[in-house]
Amino acid sequence: MYYFIVNPAAKSGRGMQVWRQVHTELKNRDTEYRFYLTAKERNASFLAKHLLKKVPGEVTIVALGGDGTVNEVLQGIAAAGAFERTRLGYIPAGSSNDLARALELPQDPVEILERILDGDGERRIDLGRLYYRDAEDPELNGRQRYFVVSAGIGFDAAVCAESLETKDKAFFNRIGLGALSYGFLCVKRLLLSKGAEFQITLDGKRIHAVQDSLFVAIMNHKYQGGGVMFAPDAVDDDGELDLCFTDRMSRFKVLMTLPKAYNGAHVGTPGIRQDKARKIRIVSDSPLYVHTDGEVQTKATDISVRCLPKKLRLLV
Repeated sequence: MYYFIVNPAAKSGRGMQVWRQVHTELKNRDTEYRFYLTAKERNASFLAKHLLKKVPGEVTIVALGGDGTVNEVLQGIAAAGAFERTRLGYIPAGSSNDLARALELPQDPVEILERILDGDGERRIDLGRLYYRDAEDPELNGRQRYFVVSAGIGFDAAVCAESLETKDKAFFNRIGLGALSYGFLCVKRLLLSKGAEFQITLDGKRIHAVQDSLFVAIMNHKYQGGGVMFAPDAVDDDGELDLCFTDRMSRFKVLMTLPKAYNGAHVGTPGIRQDKARKIRIVSDSPLYVHTDGEVQTKATDISVRCLPKKLRLLV
């Protein structure tokens, strides 16, 4: 039995178009399956949690939507305490699809479905777990969220927060250029964002004292934001998370460097710093937006992140 959690609103309605293709193929193959359509924000987490509470034993869930849909399904799996008995498949239908890009999945959703149904491509990959030590939302302070692509604090999270609300993203999606919405918002937020001071502690011993910094990106995969290669050397099963952050770098220089990040050429630029660690703590001098896989819950001044080696059973 395959359980599909489908976000029909992904990429301004493309999720439903992709699901129709997949649904037709499932019927043609006489596959045993059930599907659930998300009806509102964060509904995928609720559906995954209650599905796993109801169905015993090993369960195969396929998330159809964007990276945010996958992220919400992860929260549901975590809430059910079911990582070990859950196999997760993914059919991309979002704006960014950075997980699909990192996994080098085919563009044809039917081809991806075939690979999932074959069941021979299970991989164990790392997950990140972010803990809010000091969130602006009292209900979130002390809670944790899992991520598979990336997390971040500062400028990149502010871009994610605005992209969840702006009409510009829907416009770019309608003309087939959804990934460009990230670049558009990057320029906008770059002009508005203020630098912060960060103390970044890695594995409890190495410390970076960073000044006038715009962001700290914590990467499990190479890409975020629709193909921006923040961490060219990231490997999703090495037991570590990669970091990319700025340090005393002017807005103009960041703006000029950003296009280079689409192919990883930003690495080595003065002011762009890279590192990696299993455990990370980031303390900022002011509350900043925090994201996990592009999903923004709150602002915070103090977050902790840990790599959970090979926590996720992923069908690719």
